[in-house]
Amino acid sequence: MRRKEEFSFLKGSSTKKLNSKKNQFIEREYNHKLYAINYSNVERRFAEELENYKNYPELIDIEEFSMNYSFGYHCSNDIDDIHSKEAMFIEVKSYLKNLRMCA
Repeated sequence: MRRKEEFSFLKGSSTKKLNSKKNQFIEREYNHKLYAINYSNVERRFAEELENYKNYPELIDIEEFSMNYSFGYHCSNDIDDIHSKEAMFIEVKSYLKNLRMCA
């Protein structure tokens, strides 16, 4: 059997339909968040950290706070998914960096 005949049953629009359904499945799978961020809680907790270390501001690190916040959220909600932890970390970190830039 020649290579181009191997999948000849998939032609034209049916191939596009299959690719579209596959892409929808992938998007749904990767866009499904296992967490919900309460931004007012993030701001409050970060403000508490700033207050606790006001004499040592060099110890405040947005990345470390974001990592701890994400890890704590996932542990307390019994979610064991490394991709979800990383996604939440990135989202919290970018939110806090944007918040600090605006202040």
